[in-house]
Amino acid sequence: MTYREVMNEVLIRLRETPIVSDWSGAINDSSTVSDYNKVIGALVNDAKRSIESYHDWQILRETVNITTVADTKNYNLNSGQEFKIIDVVNNATGNELLQVSRAYLNRERYPTASTGEPHYYGFNGADSSNNLKVDLSPTPSKAETISFDIVKYQDVLTNAATVVKIPTKPLILGAYARALSERGEDGGTQSSIAAQEAASAISQAIMMDSGNTQFESDWFMGNIH
Repeated sequence: MTYREVMNEVLIRLRETPIVSDWSGAINDSSTVSDYNKVIGALVNDAKRSIESYHDWQILRETVNITTVADTKNYNLNSGQEFKIIDVVNNATGNELLQVSRAYLNRERYPTASTGEPHYYGFNGADSSNNLKVDLSPTPSKAETISFDIVKYQDVLTNAATVVKIPTKPLILGAYARALSERGEDGGTQSSIAAQEAASAISQAIMMDSGNTQFESDWFMGNIH
């Protein structure tokens, strides 16, 4: 479903008139979208961000590859700030990189940093666009591909035709519950029921999605560096 379609599902439940056609550009800059509908759009985004944080959704997963450069420790992930790292692997060797603290990286760096195949990574700053950067340790000695498997939140919804990635049923119900609470017309009773329905829909969606990741909770012995 698109952003506008999700908004319309919420508006219908509120007994409001749906938006009949896509607006142009970002919703908050549009003169064709009413102020109230912009509020609904904001509540949809609030619900979306909340649901995204509940679970490592398959649809939000992607792989970010970086190519190492000899004697270069710091690399840009170009993925913003809101993401979770699932796994980091050196494609050339199949070895997993482990996350370590900034203090550990500093101890390894000073007085002389070792070089070779990276076995560890740690976050270190961001670029001017707020993309987080990582340091690798040991410092790479040659060009290799390091794959970061991450869960990345979808950008804030602003355009009418943007397709929503996460399951839409809990999103609609979550935004609806927020809209009822924002109106404050029912003393909280109806909004509480809607919130319960939204929570149930989230649980069901997580259960379905977790069926595709059932082996992630299994423990196994890997290489120890």
